[in-house]
Amino acid sequence: MNIENKLFVANSMELLWKFPRISIDLCVTSPPYYNARKYDNLRLFKNARAWTMFCLEMLLAIKHVIKEDGVIWWNSGPGYENNRRLTTIYEIILEAKNWGLHLIDELPWCKTTYLPKVYRNRPYPAWEHNLIFSKDPDLVVYHKDNVRVPYAESTLKRLEYPVGDIQMTEDGKAPNRKMVKAHPDGKTVPNYFVMAGDKTRRDHPAPMKPELANWAIRAYSEPGDIVLDPMVGCGTTCVEAKRLGRNYVGIDLSEEYIEMTRKALEETENGTQK
Repeated sequence: MNIENKLFVANSMELLWKFPRISIDLCVTSPPYYNARKYDNLRLFKNARAWTMFCLEMLLAIKHVIKEDGVIWWNSGPGYENNRRLTTIYEIILEAKNWGLHLIDELPWCKTTYLPKVYRNRPYPAWEHNLIFSKDPDLVVYHKDNVRVPYAESTLKRLEYPVGDIQMTEDGKAPNRKMVKAHPDGKTVPNYFVMAGDKTRRDHPAPMKPELANWAIRAYSEPGDIVLDPMVGCGTTCVEAKRLGRNYVGIDLSEEYIEMTRKALEETENGTQK
């Protein structure tokens, strides 16, 4: 079954079991928000448990196709109900571990732009989860040099001077101090993001932020790898994979969203996407 650079209108939890096993290098995806009760006019989740089971069934299907050294990047917003924070995301983490998907880390996305709301018993939420799962964390390669960022000017200034133990010898020398060179590609990044919310105007209720998908693909795949999004929506993951020289696979229940993704890929190919 040829899956490279293909889009499918299908139920991912059924189709993925027909894909070749261990054929996917990276999955970058985001489930519908818990409170998004409808998707393409289809009713989704009647309660929190239904959302949790949906996510677990999707992860199990992805596990079937992901390689042993592959990564699942799972972006999800927090859920609330009846003035309480739901524990669904943590239930998913624990249950996934029971059948062989291990959490490498969580990278919160702290939004600098958001729609403020007033809640009776808590601050308004302005961040989302980015979970990194793998079958075997020891095999995962994190391409840290692909995601370095520029040093602050103050850091570059400090690097003009030696660092280390300032204890001096009798002749006034400090043998334990040494010069540290800045990496030419910048500094390594912490395990969180501080970025604005998605500002692109796309015909989708909750499009994935392109910068998130782009970062995940650069960090956890190489050119020529296959990147999957089984809930492709408006196609952000596929577009960013194509831009970065990866092969993509996109699946969605909605024919409208698959057509939207196909159009976005064509615009990327032609260099006309905004």
